Amino acid sequence: MAVAPIPFPKRNTAVDERRLEPRYGAEGEVMLVTFDPTAMEDVEMEATLLDFSLHGLRIKTARELAKGQEVRVIFSWGEASTQVMWATPLANGFESGLQLF
Repeated sequence: MAVAPIPFPKRNTAVDERRLEPRYGAEGEVMLVTFDPTAMEDVEMEATLLDFSLHGLRIKTARELAKGQEVRVIFSWGEASTQVMWATPLANGFESGLQLF
């Protein structure tokens, strides 16, 4: 006797978690250093670390970062070079995803 297959619900990519690596919660302030081509100098800005994975960080800033922009992130224990992968506006700032080099 054949049994009908059980239908699986379709994935809703807008809702489903699509990350390849687990994210870990984080909190605290970090310093970002970016290069301002107009002023031809490095610019520092504070950011809040929201979470991290093995290859990335999610941060909140007061100013928008541009996709593709290189950013040095300075932690209390050291620093890391990153690239902005995405940025989205919030009601009170901007949230960005940074890929670690």
